[in-house]
Amino acid sequence: MIVDSHTHILPDQFRDQRERWLSNDRTFASLFNDTAARTVSAEDLIGEMDGAGVDVSVALGYGWTDRDSARLSNDYLLAAALQHPGRIVPFCSVDPGWGDHAVTEVQRCLSLGARGIGELHADTQDWNPEGVDGLRPIMSLAVEAAIPVVVHASEPVGHTYPGKGTSSPDRLLGMAAAFPDVAFVFAHFGGGLPFYALMPEVAETLSNVYFDSAAAPFLYRPDVYKVAATTAGPGRILFGSDYPLLKQGRALRGVREAGLGDKDITRILGGNAADLFGIKRV
Repeated sequence: MIVDSHTHILPDQFRDQRERWLSNDRTFASLFNDTAARTVSAEDLIGEMDGAGVDVSVALGYGWTDRDSARLSNDYLLAAALQHPGRIVPFCSVDPGWGDHAVTEVQRCLSLGARGIGELHADTQDWNPEGVDGLRPIMSLAVEAAIPVVVHASEPVGHTYPGKGTSSPDRLLGMAAAFPDVAFVFAHFGGGLPFYALMPEVAETLSNVYFDSAAAPFLYRPDVYKVAATTAGPGRILFGSDYPLLKQGRALRGVREAGLGDKDITRILGGNAADLFGIKRV
């Protein structure tokens, strides 16, 4: 079973009224101001999955800053899951800075079938990963509902790219420490945070954290899977493509060419995600 833990789909309005959403939402603008950046539909995702051999995809939001953008996107992900049962797992994206409204929106989405919160993006949403008080309402809800929270992560070194941000490993570690009962997924290999799990105190703090491999070929050599599995543990790594940024087939090849054992490949490509997201194994 193959589960892509990190994909993005959007309704046609974001393509057809691009300028409107670029001016309304800071996160959308940071990612899609480049005219070459594209959005895809649920049908595009299903076609990609069928071609690449992916069984299930987790559809995330984009860390919205505009409430209308968030609701439109959240409703689309929920509808896509109903239209493609067992193939698309919907998440709900809000801005933690909305306070009670963020909690209400997540509760609404959970009642309609959402399976988690995310993606959250600290830079464009203007919240501090170590700002415990501001994050507590959303994180308390995640614990109460027993759902994971996906957070965008940034590498403190390396090349820049749209949406990279400053959610570096040290800041995310503080976030994990502040909310030890939340099941976090730090995207993009947590900006390199798994590498620090060789430090015993870091490994202990990361006991509630998973790392997805979204956009890995743009950031690391294929060795990253083997290194992260060694340092953080193979049970903590989730395959993610970041489609449509990256084709699912290309992302899958990176895992399969990483020199991992068959058991670890099986866990990373789907077993870990199935357990975390409550996906029925096929």
